[in-house]
Amino acid sequence: MNSDPNNGIGYGVRVFYFQNKDKTDPFFEYTPYRYRVFGQYFRTTLNAQNHWVSFDAPYIFDTQWRVRADVLYERNPNFLFFGVGEKSLQPLSYHERNDETRPLVQNGNFNEYMEAGMYKRPGDAGQAPFVSDAKYNRYEMENPNANLSTERSFFGGTVRLVAGTRLSRQIIRRFDGQSTVARDPTFNDQFLPDIANTVPYGTTLVTEESQAGRIRGINGGNVNIVRAGIVYDTRDFEPDPNSGVFLETTHERSARAIGSQYEFNRNLASGRFFYSPAPGTFKKLVIAGRATVVQTNGDAPFYEYRNMWGTEGNQVGLGGRTTLRGYKQDRFLGPVMGFGNLELRWKFGSIATKNSTFDFQLVPFFDFGRVWDGAERMNLKGYKYSYGLGFRIPWNQSTIIYFDYAISREDRQLFVNFQHIF
Repeated sequence: MNSDPNNGIGYGVRVFYFQNKDKTDPFFEYTPYRYRVFGQYFRTTLNAQNHWVSFDAPYIFDTQWRVRADVLYERNPNFLFFGVGEKSLQPLSYHERNDETRPLVQNGNFNEYMEAGMYKRPGDAGQAPFVSDAKYNRYEMENPNANLSTERSFFGGTVRLVAGTRLSRQIIRRFDGQSTVARDPTFNDQFLPDIANTVPYGTTLVTEESQAGRIRGINGGNVNIVRAGIVYDTRDFEPDPNSGVFLETTHERSARAIGSQYEFNRNLASGRFFYSPAPGTFKKLVIAGRATVVQTNGDAPFYEYRNMWGTEGNQVGLGGRTTLRGYKQDRFLGPVMGFGNLELRWKFGSIATKNSTFDFQLVPFFDFGRVWDGAERMNLKGYKYSYGLGFRIPWNQSTIIYFDYAISREDRQLFVNFQHIF
């Protein structure tokens, strides 16, 4: 089970198989496992789906090569869209109950902003109840995709060269002309039985931005990508490091020559550090940090701005559980995106059973980030930020259970999931 404020309560099954071998294995000290396989069936109470089969084998066949492969099917009707570029940085503003005769609320709360969209009055007063326009900032995406990458290690695994590919198809569904009837105390319920569950009303922001020529790809399409990257990694233990650095830069190319419908490039640079300031006093007290910047150029479809491929996995958008935790997923998107995270991971207790060990960590954190319309506009001003407190449970070698509660100017969110976000 997990909890995500945008997609609801998640439930499903993920079955792992870890092959760790033992301390006589020559690679035992250098890898989190010899190989790992998992399969996942997953849905949420707000109708999101994420089904996944994954394989990962460091030092496969006792060589310096690592192979990762993933096949996924995702369908989610809850994707958020607030524009592309610096436009998305604008604070949430609305008229109470969407009534333009009322004062404009600026720097609004996310839930209050969405609630204000619940109120629109079609026709003359008294002819119909208010109807919801709450999907103005939403769209649905169905996305089957497959990812394959290989890595070659050098210098004892501290340097890795990575190459791979991603094959995907996106099917976009917009909620234009769909508005849900909402009861309102100012109207007599005699009107409600005659109103259908949905009535035609308005267009979504995705459609409006496309009609204005500011985005492309509102009908989806095929996106096939080739990838390459280089990594410098001195972490002492990949799933839950105490020390070391992780630096990577990656490049992605989408081209019609490999079956993609769009021509674009994406470049990413990211760094992480892990430092134990007092290992003699605290068995585990780790200062952890990450900074990432990504640039997308060319005729990328709007939904590709959210993707940030790293050699250990994909980050998506600014906002949500892996970037700016105090903001909703994909709250900020742009051709250039930058974000950072700081965490203090303190182990304050543990429990050992015959076959398992459970540690307990408190993790205060601080996140920051923003987007730009182009690299030439990058600066140190106007960052969004959030902060919060996490509770983590490292279970044996490779599994981290976490609870993160985050606060921002717009929102408060609780996430429940697996693994550190970096």
